[in-house]
Amino acid sequence: MAQMTIYRGTHQIGGCCTEISMGGRRVLIDMGANLPSSDDTAPIKDTELLDKVLDGRPADALLFTHYHGDHCDLYKEIAAKMPELPMYIGPLAKQILMVVTAYIDRGTQEKGFPIVKGMSAYQPGKALRPVPGVTIRPLYVDHSALDAYMFYIEAAGKRILFTGDFRDHGIQGEQLWKVLHAFIVPKGVDILVTEGTMLGQEQVSREKGAVLTEQALGERAAALFQKHTYNFVLVSSTNLDSIMEFYQNTPAGMPFVCDFYQARLIVTAMEGMERKGNFPDYQTSPTHPAIRVLDPAHQKWEALRGRALRLKKPLDIQSIEEDEMRRDGFVLLSRKNTHPGEYTTPFEKLRDKFFDKDGQIIYSMWDGYLKPEHADPALLDFIGGRPIEHLHTSGHAYVETIAKLIQTVDPKVIVPMHTEQPEAFLSIPAFAPYRGRVAVAQDGEPLPLDTL
Repeated sequence: MAQMTIYRGTHQIGGCCTEISMGGRRVLIDMGANLPSSDDTAPIKDTELLDKVLDGRPADALLFTHYHGDHCDLYKEIAAKMPELPMYIGPLAKQILMVVTAYIDRGTQEKGFPIVKGMSAYQPGKALRPVPGVTIRPLYVDHSALDAYMFYIEAAGKRILFTGDFRDHGIQGEQLWKVLHAFIVPKGVDILVTEGTMLGQEQVSREKGAVLTEQALGERAAALFQKHTYNFVLVSSTNLDSIMEFYQNTPAGMPFVCDFYQARLIVTAMEGMERKGNFPDYQTSPTHPAIRVLDPAHQKWEALRGRALRLKKPLDIQSIEEDEMRRDGFVLLSRKNTHPGEYTTPFEKLRDKFFDKDGQIIYSMWDGYLKPEHADPALLDFIGGRPIEHLHTSGHAYVETIAKLIQTVDPKVIVPMHTEQPEAFLSIPAFAPYRGRVAVAQDGEPLPLDTL
């Protein structure tokens, strides 16, 4: 019997894990941790998820849709229990995750870098056959994680579109519809497994101008940067679409500044996007042919600078002195301190020196991290009660985009996941024509593919 089981994610955002099983063979999709600071209150804790998935049965492959922690962070636990399990991720996503993991590994005993380095890179549009009778085709989608994918799965005579996290308002958002018409529409879809992160915001509409695109984010950032001399941008280090918009829209004469870790991520992204094609947002800005980096003594400085200078539009990596920052102002990509009380980061030191003189904090992350249910203490500590400017665009599809997706692929069955409100598919007006197709699943409930 062929089955699909969503172990976690039918009634929560993040912490995802799904299984396709057939004839005793298993393929896993994503192995994510609960969102930060939520594991204690989540319906299924990370350890409980691992116990359910790693119950003694073998598995044949683990495919990650993208590198966000709520989709991949339990890879070390999986590797410890199943060291021979093949893991797959997108090619550029692997390169980015290698940079992130090398950074996280510092000072830890359990190293993740060798595991990530050993992951195989699937290619967009090219089919994988991890077990007999199951074909999975990764299809590139736009998300706030660069190089994210949805999966088109053929198993037991059924065609499943598993969206992962997606949107159509990012730098490459319009590619979604081209991909669907090229690969999905001609064959059709029996089962659509779609994320619904933004179902609580059905009133947000592109037509009403409420959906902020990455381009619009950049334009608003440019206006904000003109108002203050010292700009601290709190943004996820891997939200590279937004980071490139902040870079491209930094005023001429004002340095764009980050630390060496962030510079490595930027250069890795620019290299990868250069291989994909012509994406101006990921090319060197004519007004900022150099990015300025805080830690010039880094042992890999010259190697990174060499990579950046070999881009088709060369980018220089230069150091910056505090006197220059005081004189010229700056746009500084900042991060929270993950070890508060143990040491003070350069971002905190610069915040304390410059914020009160003419500074602002631009908050470009999910608002949920500022609210009690998902509060991130380290972020709140960095902000420290100071006023912030909210400038963020979601990495997820809004209701009108999901409705357009359903209309485009015309599935027989719709299974919501990555949402706290799966039942909203039965009440939101935009989904009214499809209510009879919605199957609200439960975590751990096997869904037989032949009868679903």
